[in-house]
Amino acid sequence: MSSIFEYIKDFGNKSFYEESFNEIDASIMALLSYIDFNDIVSSDKEKIRLEEALEIFLNYSDLKDFLKRGFIQKELIKLCKVIKDKNRYKDIMLYGFVYKTSDDSQFGALSMRLPDGKIVVSYEGTDHNLSGWEEDLAFSYKFPVVSHIEAINYLNKYVSFWDREVIIVGHSKGGHLALVASMFANTFIKWKIKKIYNFDGPGLRRKEFESKKYKSIEKKIYHIIPNYSLFGLLLRHNDKYITIKSNRMGIMAHSIFSWVIEGNEFKKAPLSILSKNLDKSIILWLEQHPDSEREKITTDVFDFLREEGITSFVDVLKIKNIISLIKNSSKLDKETKDMLDNFVKFIIEYHINNIEEVELV
Repeated sequence: MSSIFEYIKDFGNKSFYEESFNEIDASIMALLSYIDFNDIVSSDKEKIRLEEALEIFLNYSDLKDFLKRGFIQKELIKLCKVIKDKNRYKDIMLYGFVYKTSDDSQFGALSMRLPDGKIVVSYEGTDHNLSGWEEDLAFSYKFPVVSHIEAINYLNKYVSFWDREVIIVGHSKGGHLALVASMFANTFIKWKIKKIYNFDGPGLRRKEFESKKYKSIEKKIYHIIPNYSLFGLLLRHNDKYITIKSNRMGIMAHSIFSWVIEGNEFKKAPLSILSKNLDKSIILWLEQHPDSEREKITTDVFDFLREEGITSFVDVLKIKNIISLIKNSSKLDKETKDMLDNFVKFIIEYHINNIEEVELV
């Protein structure tokens, strides 16, 4: 079964004039926003070639530290090595790299100009910071959150009057931000947006989903989810999502690196029964819990984690912390404890599966 790496091998030396920009390219652009381009790619509109930026990242960055920042870091480093000197990608110009994290938010974005003139704006998904995951859950009860405002302001700042064709992409949380930023972009920018790729990212609350702002971009959205989707079914979304095959099951299907490719597109597959049931149960849970209850449960869980000294996923994976969480969680109410238990199980399962992933080459 082909993956992104086989696609790059087959199409990497074809220009965007020979082989038009497609959904696989969009997913690669989404992954690039996870790379730590701090002090490499300018935070303004000064541009640097992708080949040069990746050379600097691979040769001068602390890759051991980078590996601790998420669950797909090994594959990301391999991706950088594979695409940096490919004709299709090496002359892409990077600019507008932004990464911010605080006690209540995490936001990252990157802009790219393709050799054919297209502009791609990529929003980063959630990394290892606990604040980013808390903000993700806040999507279910609050609008806007900090990263929503950051995403909208970013798009309005980095898309210029002279840009003709703009494509917005994002994976996971980044896909959700791609939706929100496009909905609330300035009118002249929204007109330039041709496609919005949400790769297995959450949808919207009912109010935003039923709004005129959403309807104004709905036809431009490509919501792509794996057949074992979890994140892409969260909150509300239309029924026109594209379901594709992952070579992994459960949580690891969320990784773009597990998605199966045929030629220059993802291989279609029916949504699994597990994901169909999950989709229904999420909507039911949302209907049964008003925003105030969702906020209380989320706040209680993350306050408890911080009291236990947990500030990132690296902390969750330490045996002594897991034991402490289990021991002390008895003081939480049932719904909060249930969410905490599921959260810890999720992190552990994701980490155990990740150990098997590809090594650095």
